[in-house]
Amino acid sequence: MFWWLKSQLNSPDGVRRQKAIKKLCALLEHGSEVQQHKAATLLATIGHPSGVRYALQHVANRDCAEFAVRLLEQIISGFANAVETDSLERLATLDDPLQKIATPPMTMGGRQLPANWENYRAMNCSALREKAEAELQRRVEAEAAWRAADEQEKLKRQAAIPALVERRTA
Repeated sequence: MFWWLKSQLNSPDGVRRQKAIKKLCALLEHGSEVQQHKAATLLATIGHPSGVRYALQHVANRDCAEFAVRLLEQIISGFANAVETDSLERLATLDDPLQKIATPPMTMGGRQLPANWENYRAMNCSALREKAEAELQRRVEAEAAWRAADEQEKLKRQAAIPALVERRTA
């Protein structure tokens, strides 16, 4: 099923692509955990906002934190301009999540570990935070440049109004 959805995502036909995106978004909400991971991975390959939201929701889950961080890194690297601003702001303030890792059966000294012993590893998200902050800064600068250009156009139009009024009255 996922190979078919992947082929539909790469289709030049916009209707097929939208149907595949709709199906993947439905799987994100109502599928099994494996289906959700596969759907999120496919949505991440096109930079869809649903993939970003799914990854941000699951980054705190200690069983799949590494998967969520890798998804976010993939999306930010390839589609930073497509990520919503509120998601970028959440990424810029993201704490390093903990990922549960396999527990060795014994300590380095050879003693048996208790049955409820769990090991965790912190996922380093500093590069992800830096990329999100850089994209936010780029957006602020682009908006400022756009506003300045808009103001210049408005001033040009206002300067041209008296000349148009004189032509009409003459």
